[in-house]
Amino acid sequence: MNIKGVKFSNCLVASGALSFFGSGYWYHNLYRLTIPGFEETDSVSFVAKTTTLNHRSGNLPLNRNSQPREIFPKCIKIYPLKGAMLNSIDLSGPGALSLFATGNWQEVNRPFMLSFVPLETNRERRRKETEDFCGLLVDNLPQFRSPIGLQLNLSCPKTEHNPTALVDEALQLLAIVGSLGIPIDLKVNISIKTEVALAIQKSGLCDVLTISNTIPYGTPGVNWPKVTGRKDSPLADLGGGELSGRPILPLVLQRIRELRRAGLNMLIKGGGGIFSASDVRRYSLAGANAVEIASVITLRPWRIKSIIQTAREIF
Repeated sequence: MNIKGVKFSNCLVASGALSFFGSGYWYHNLYRLTIPGFEETDSVSFVAKTTTLNHRSGNLPLNRNSQPREIFPKCIKIYPLKGAMLNSIDLSGPGALSLFATGNWQEVNRPFMLSFVPLETNRERRRKETEDFCGLLVDNLPQFRSPIGLQLNLSCPKTEHNPTALVDEALQLLAIVGSLGIPIDLKVNISIKTEVALAIQKSGLCDVLTISNTIPYGTPGVNWPKVTGRKDSPLADLGGGELSGRPILPLVLQRIRELRRAGLNMLIKGGGGIFSASDVRRYSLAGANAVEIASVITLRPWRIKSIIQTAREIF
C-alpha cells in the first residue's frame, strides 16, 4: 500500500496489538520462540497503540516501560473459543511527550503509523490538542529512521451526533494533521454515516480510511450473550467495553460493501475478525485495499504467516 511515496505493507498490525513500539507484550516473546511464522509480525507495518497528548491513566495500569503491570489485565476479557476479545482499556498511556522522549519510535526500522486521538471536552480544545501533538511530531520527525504515517483515531463517533457537526470537526482535525505532509489514515467505527464518509472523501484531506477494529458493547448484529455468556457486559463497571475478533467480521464487511456501493472510492483498510487467509479474500471482495489484524495475534498466532502472505498476494 503506497501512500505519498511511503510503502506500507498490505497487512498491517492494528493499533495496540503490538503495544506502542511494535515489540508487543510479554507473551509475544514466547510466540516468537515457539510459533513458526510469528516473526512475520516484526517485518510488516504496524500501527502504534493510540496515544493521547497527555498522560491518561485509563483502566490499564502500566509500568515504566509502558507495558501492562498485570499479567492478565482486569479490563480485558478473552473468549478463545469464540475468537473474541472485549476490552475497556480506555486509552491508558504515558502521553505523547513521554513516548517521543523514549526515542523508541525514532529507532523503528520499517514504515509504520503513529496513532493519535484528541480527547478534550470541546471542539476548540480538541483542535488545540491536535495542533500541540502535531508540533511535537514535527520536532521529532527528523530523528525517525523510517518514514511514518499518522492514524487519526475517531473510531467511536456517536450515532446520535449531527452528521454535519461530525464532518466539520473531522475535516478541521484532518486539515491540521494534513499539514504534516505525511500519509494520513482516519480510523472510524462501522457506525460512521455514509454522508460523513463521502464528505471526508470529497475533502481530499485523508489518504486512507480504516474501518474498524472494535465495536462498542451492545452494537446490534452481535449475539452478545453467545459471545460473553451473559446479557450485560462483563466490563459494565468500566463502561461496557469494545469487542474485537471473529463476531464483528460480518458487520465490518457489510459496512465496507455499503460504502463502496454509495460511491466511496478512496483507499479503505479493513479490519476486524481476520482469523484466516480466506478472511483476507473476503475483505478484498468487499472492497478493501489492505487489511489490519489484531485479535488473531493473541488468539490464533500460528495463522499469522498465511494471513500476511495472502495479503501480499491479493492486494
